[in-house]
Amino acid sequence: MVCTSANARGLTHHGLIHSPSADLTATLAPMVTQRLVRGEPVLAVLPPKTAAGLRARLPTLTGLHTTDPDVLYRHPGRVLSHYRAWIADTSSDDRSAMIVAVPDWGGDDPHRAALWMHIEAITTQALAECDLTLVCAYPDNPATADAVRRVHPSLVDGSITPNPDHLPAEQFLANHPLPPPIELGKPDLTHIIDRPPELATLRHIVAGHAAQAGLLATRCDDFVLAVTEIATNALEHGTPPAAVLLWTTPTSVICQITDTGQHTQPLAGLSPPRTTRHRGRGLWMAHQLCDQLYLWPRPTTVRLQMDRT
Repeated sequence: MVCTSANARGLTHHGLIHSPSADLTATLAPMVTQRLVRGEPVLAVLPPKTAAGLRARLPTLTGLHTTDPDVLYRHPGRVLSHYRAWIADTSSDDRSAMIVAVPDWGGDDPHRAALWMHIEAITTQALAECDLTLVCAYPDNPATADAVRRVHPSLVDGSITPNPDHLPAEQFLANHPLPPPIELGKPDLTHIIDRPPELATLRHIVAGHAAQAGLLATRCDDFVLAVTEIATNALEHGTPPAAVLLWTTPTSVICQITDTGQHTQPLAGLSPPRTTRHRGRGLWMAHQLCDQLYLWPRPTTVRLQMDRT
């Protein structure tokens, strides 16, 4: 696997800010062709029309993989796992790899858009040991261009240049926090937990609520496990008691867990835990299990969401 190879040269993480009317494939094609000629695998995470345009510009070479951003980026918290899995599947012989992407970052949803920028900021650190070139293309939008520049160590603009505006992940998260939680109204259920033995009752309550909302059994199990991990964190690392609130909306089942402590590890849960660690995986697991997860640090508030469809 490239991410554990002693010969890995490390991650290069480029931002590509382009005019919405520009032909993105004209910029990507030379970069991709160079890699394919060298026999290196390339993953193009592009809308189908853009992917077809890129293929039309490339010579007849093997090694190009394509997937739809709507699929790969549906769950921001799982993206780093997807990247690592693709690298492991395609680069077992220690070849360098490349990913060119048009992220589906949820520009109309301010919470999802902010979370996606957090994931981008974490990527530089989380994949630092991977022999990977990652090119992330965004349209030039005044509302988002500053954040895009801040999360990429280098920029593609005719040539590749170091980015003096790049911020380390922790600093970016501190300067660009999530927007405040959306008010959901009176919860359907409220439950207070104070001690670990009460987690069994909480699991029963959450399972019943999720089943009544129509979640399939496997998704109920995932939701219950994710809630349990966050509730356990609140009791072990937070300041109990913790309030557990449950809502059913037309589209989702939502659980919010709040304790009176302050979350002081902004990267926890976003970056994959080290394989040598047997603790500290709760937030990461919850991100992998839920459709959306958001965390606000003061007081520590975690909102988990599972889509009903």
